[in-house]
Amino acid sequence: MSRYNETGAILGSLFVGALAGAVAALLLAPQSGKETRDKLADEAEKLKEEIEKYASDFSDKAKQAKADLEDKLKRTEAQLRDVEEELGV
Repeated sequence: MSRYNETGAILGSLFVGALAGAVAALLLAPQSGKETRDKLADEAEKLKEEIEKYASDFSDKAKQAKADLEDKLKRTEAQLRDVEEELGV
């Protein structure tokens, strides 16, 4: 499960870093307000795309983990049935 926690931490760090960058850009920008807003809108769009990419990757990994667990459960059930048959239970 630690891989999933790491993914959440990466997403959180990405968001915080992007937010800090946006604030710094606003405070230090030598351009007009409109130019700054346009630039921030572009950066926000890029951030949105990155978050969607990571969320999709995380979703794919979660689906794979679910499938793996279901497979293990089926194998364990089959093994239990085999043991029951051997024991005559």
